[in-house]
Amino acid sequence: MVFSDQALDFLADDDPEIYHLLIPHLESWKNMRLNLPAGQVTLDGVGFSAIGRLQLLEILEARAADLGVRVEHGREVSDPKGLDADLIVGADGLNSLVRRQDEAAFGTTSEHFTNHFAWFGTDRAFDMLTQTFIETDCGPMNAHHYRYAADRSTFIVECGPDTWRAHGFDSMTEAQSAALCEVLFEKVLDGARLITNRSEWRVFPRLWCDNWASGNRVLIGDAAHSSHFSIGSGTRLAMEDAIALVRALGAHESIPAALAAYKSARQPIARKIIDAANTSARWYDDFGAHMKSPPLDFAYGYLTRSGRMDAVRARSVAPGFMAEYDAAVLASTADPVDEVTETSKAVGFLRSDHANCSAILWDNLERNPDKLAVVGPAGSLTYAQLVASAAQWGNAFMRFGLRRGDRIPFFLDDTPAYPAAFFGAVRAGLVPVLLNTQTNAETLAYFLADTEARLVLCEADLRVAFPDDIVAASGVEKIVIVNGGAETSGQISDEEFLQGMPTDLDCADTSAGDMAFWMYSSGTTGRPKGIVHLHHDMAYTQHSYGRHVLGVRADDVCLSIPKIYFAYGFGNSLTFPFSVGGTTVLLPGRPKPAAIFEAINTWRPTIFFGLPTLYTALCNAPEAANNNLSSIRLSISAAETLSRDIYDSWKAIAGHGPTEGLGSTEMLHIYLSNTPDDHRIGAAGAPVPGYDIRLERPDGNEAAPGEEGVMLVRGDSSTPCYWRRPDKTAETMRGGWIYTGDRFVERDGYFYFQGRADDLVKVSGQWVWPLEIERCLNEHEDVKECAVIAHQLADQRMTLRAVVVLRQGGAGDAIKTRELQDYVRTVLMPFKYPRLVEYVTELPKTGTGKIDRQALGAAPDQQTD
Repeated sequence: MVFSDQALDFLADDDPEIYHLLIPHLESWKNMRLNLPAGQVTLDGVGFSAIGRLQLLEILEARAADLGVRVEHGREVSDPKGLDADLIVGADGLNSLVRRQDEAAFGTTSEHFTNHFAWFGTDRAFDMLTQTFIETDCGPMNAHHYRYAADRSTFIVECGPDTWRAHGFDSMTEAQSAALCEVLFEKVLDGARLITNRSEWRVFPRLWCDNWASGNRVLIGDAAHSSHFSIGSGTRLAMEDAIALVRALGAHESIPAALAAYKSARQPIARKIIDAANTSARWYDDFGAHMKSPPLDFAYGYLTRSGRMDAVRARSVAPGFMAEYDAAVLASTADPVDEVTETSKAVGFLRSDHANCSAILWDNLERNPDKLAVVGPAGSLTYAQLVASAAQWGNAFMRFGLRRGDRIPFFLDDTPAYPAAFFGAVRAGLVPVLLNTQTNAETLAYFLADTEARLVLCEADLRVAFPDDIVAASGVEKIVIVNGGAETSGQISDEEFLQGMPTDLDCADTSAGDMAFWMYSSGTTGRPKGIVHLHHDMAYTQHSYGRHVLGVRADDVCLSIPKIYFAYGFGNSLTFPFSVGGTTVLLPGRPKPAAIFEAINTWRPTIFFGLPTLYTALCNAPEAANNNLSSIRLSISAAETLSRDIYDSWKAIAGHGPTEGLGSTEMLHIYLSNTPDDHRIGAAGAPVPGYDIRLERPDGNEAAPGEEGVMLVRGDSSTPCYWRRPDKTAETMRGGWIYTGDRFVERDGYFYFQGRADDLVKVSGQWVWPLEIERCLNEHEDVKECAVIAHQLADQRMTLRAVVVLRQGGAGDAIKTRELQDYVRTVLMPFKYPRLVEYVTELPKTGTGKIDRQALGAAPDQQTD
C-alpha cells in the first residue's frame, strides 16, 4: 500500500494515533526514478511511503481491539440487508456485496480502462519508487515497482491490449506470465524473481456511485469509487472516507442526517481526486506514444499527467528536475531553420539585422515621427505618440517586477493600446501572448497556467471573462484593465498602471533567435498549443509577403477585419504597415457590414484584408452598391477557399477581386499566394518568395508533378516549437519543415487544396474537429445521439451539419436548434457551433453498428449564416 507525503500529512492531522502507529513500519523515500529506453530521470522531492497490506491490516485491527471493537474473521455474509444492525458500512472493496445487492439504489456506473496489468511481488528491495518503461518486440510495457518491506517490493507490470495479446499473456498461467516478465524486465530486476499471489492479468475498473448511502447502508473506499493505482490514492481515499463518516456520525443525532452530511462533505473531495486518477490512467493508456518524447519531456508529462500539477507547483515539488527541464524547454525554442538559406537570400533577409522586433515600430521615429500610425474609432496616434505609449507600457511592466522572458496574456480588442502594449513588452524582453477574445473560461484557465502569467491585460468590456475563481486559482497577481477603470482590488486601470512612466525605453539585449511572442492554436483536437515566435519572424514576413505580394508602401492605409490576435490579422494590422511607415485602421468589436463600409468611407484604406465569409456578407449587404471603394488598390483573402462567385461579386463593387493566399499561425502569415495580376480561382497560390514548399506522399517520398501529397513548408518565420508540447512539436516540426496536414496538388506552379490529411474542417477561417462538436452535443440532456459532418454550401464555403436524434423523438424546431447551437457556443468556442441542424428519428448505421456517415452525406438544401 502506497501513501504520498501529502496523504500522510492529511492522516497526521485527521487521525494522529493511526499516523504514529504506522510511521515506524513504513518504507519511505524522497525521490522517484523513471527508467526509459533513452535514459533515466530522477524526480526529486516526489516522496512516497509504502507498507505491506497484511501489516497495515494488523495495525488497524490492533487499534480497533484497543478501542473495544470486536473483529470477526471467517464469517461469510451473504445478505447484508438481513443483518440486525443500526448501520452497515460497506468497506468491502470493488466487488462490494453491500453495493452489488442494490446497484440501482447506489447509482453505480462502471467501465474499464484499456490497459492490462498484473500485480507481482519481488524479493529485490528497490531504493525508491521507480517506473521502468521498455520497448519489446510486441510493443511497449512498463513496471511500477517500490519496496514495502526491507526485503520485498511490489512489481506491477502493465501494457496495452495489443501488446498483451501479442506476448500471449491471454493464454498463460500466472507462473508463465511471471517467468516471461522476469525476462522482459531482467535489467531492472537484476536477477531477482517475481512472486505470484493471485497475479492474474486484469483491466482496471472505473467505478463511481452517485449515492453513497441507502437506508442503513453506507459505502466507503473502493466500494463507492475506484481510484487508479497510478496516483497511489486508493488507500488514502478509503481512510479519509472512514474518518469523514465517523465525524458525521458524531456530529448528528440521527443516522440518516449523518449519512447525508457524510456524502455532502466527502463526495466532492473524492470526485476531484478520482477525476485526477482517471486522467492519469488515460495517460497510461497511451504511454507508448509518450515514450517517443525525449526523457525530460516524458518526465514532465508524467509529473503533470493527472492535471493537478502545473509548472509552478512542479517547481516547488521537484526543484532540481524542473531547473533542468526549464533549461531544456528554453533550448527547444532555438530557430529550426538555418541562418542563411537560398530562400532567405532570395528575399534579401539577414537574420542578425533583427535582434528585437520592436524596431519595426521604433524605426519610424527617424523617418516619419509625425505621421499617423494608427487611426480608428478608438483614437488616432502618430508614430511619435505610439512609440511614447509603447515605452510607457514597457517601463510599467518592468516596474511591476516582470523579468526577461515572462509571458503576458493579452485579452484585448483592436485599439491603439494593443500595438503600444505589444511593442513595449517585446522591447523590454517580455513575451506577449495574444489570446482570442472569444475564449471560454475553462480554456482561459488553462492559458493562465500554461503561460505562468503574473500579469494579464484585459479589455474593459471583456473583464467578465476572468471570474474571480479562475483568477484565484492561477498565479495572476494583477489584471490591467485597458480602456476602462478597475472594479476590484485584483484589477488596475491602464491609466494608473502607466502613471508616471517615462516615454523612452532602452531595448533589451535580445537576439534575433530569442522568443518574442506567442499565439495559440484553436485547439481542434485537444488542448490549444502555444505557438512560439522569435524576434526576427515579423521582419521575415515583411521581406517575403509584404514586399513581394502586397508591395506595401509608406502611403498605404491598411484595414484588416480579422483581429490582431489572429496571425493573419497581426501581420495585416501591425507588421506590414509599421514596417514601411504606413497607417493601420483598427476597428474594435465585431463590425457589421454597415460599420465596415463606414470605416472604408472614413479612413480610405488602400489595402483591405478579409475572409471569404466576410466578402460574402459585404457583397450581400443592401448598402454594398452605394459605397465608394475606389481607395482600395488591393484586397486580400485568406483562411478559406475563395469561390468564383465571391471573387466576381467583390470585383463588381471594388473594381478588382480579392487576392487569395494561404498561411498559418505556425508560419505567422501567408506563404502561398496568388497575385493581383495572376489570380487562379480555386488555387491557394504559388509559393511566396522566401518559402519552400514540398508535397509528400504517404510513404514520405516527394510527390511527382501533378500527384497529390501532404504539404510541408519551410521559411524563416516558422515557429520552433509548441510550448511544452514535445509530442505535437515532433509531429509538426520536421527538420526545419512544418507539416501542415493539408493535401494539395501542384499544377503549373500553383497549389490546389484537396482536403485534410485528417478529418478537420475549416469553418470561418478556423479549423474545427467535427468529432469534438459531436461529443459536446451528445452531452446535452435532450440529445439521444448525433453525428456532426462537414457540409459544403452552394458558394463552396464549408460549414458543419449536425444530424440529431432527440430523446423525446420527433423533429426539433427553431427554438431547439438555437438552444443546441448556444450550448456548443458556451461549452466550446463560439465559432465551433453547427450552422445546420437536422432532426431524424434514428441515425443510419453500418452492419457493425457504427454511424454510417457516408449515408448522411446527402443533406437537404438549407441556408446558413
